[in-house]
Amino acid sequence: MTTSKGRNYSRLTIKKLYALSGNQCAFPDCPRMFLNKDNDTNYSNICHIEDANADTHKADRYNSSMTDKQRADYDNLMLLCPNHHITTNDVELYDVASLKKMKREHESIIRTRIAGKNIIAKYPSALNLVINRIGDVLVEGAKSDENITAPDPEEKIRYNNVIEYKPLIETYKVYQGKLSKIYQEIEKQGSTRKEIILKNINTLYLKEKGKFASFAEVQANADNILRRVEMSLWDIIENSSNRDENMPVEAIQMSILIILVDAFMRCEILEEPNTNDSK
Repeated sequence: MTTSKGRNYSRLTIKKLYALSGNQCAFPDCPRMFLNKDNDTNYSNICHIEDANADTHKADRYNSSMTDKQRADYDNLMLLCPNHHITTNDVELYDVASLKKMKREHESIIRTRIAGKNIIAKYPSALNLVINRIGDVLVEGAKSDENITAPDPEEKIRYNNVIEYKPLIETYKVYQGKLSKIYQEIEKQGSTRKEIILKNINTLYLKEKGKFASFAEVQANADNILRRVEMSLWDIIENSSNRDENMPVEAIQMSILIILVDAFMRCEILEEPNTNDSK
């Protein structure tokens, strides 16, 4: 039997799915843990949000405009236990939007849990690795610097109507001092990686912002914009020719969120309060 190209998962995608699931089914309140350490049993199913094939019982969740690469990408996948994989085959109860919401809410819990472990202390080189990868090359369309006074984070969260990412920003903002020290050290060495990283994040944000006609629409989609930028940073890491395959995915995830939240606080992503809403 030929494997669908929509199931041709990359190694990093597999690692992300298991690491960022917290080893737990994404279905709300499901206690099923995937890996049984006593006998190496794996209870997980890799499930497509938008289906991998058109000729299945879940055809209502098949998107003909997606590429096979997009179908096999982390953003279109989630881990469920076998029972809830069957449950979510009911496309009338579990459409694409509801599955994406289920995954986002589960991810938010796991990201906060990862922060509580302070895995960066165990893998201190992770932040430097991610800085090096994201700061290697400018994203196409990167603009020149703008001097913006960083606002109060809570005010900016309210102003942009950030909901799902609010607890993550509040959790990860405490690492801004650590990141600033690393930026200062690399600047002393003559590196421009800090500027490149901030320009890249701002450029990714502006590309997402450009999909909306008004600030009100940006507010309504603030969490999705943050998520898309985060996923774009993951893409940069995955496409890097010099990444560390042995670095735990949780450490990379935490590093990406530290950098993303720092950029949020520096107003490189989402809008500064009291600016021109029509821009």
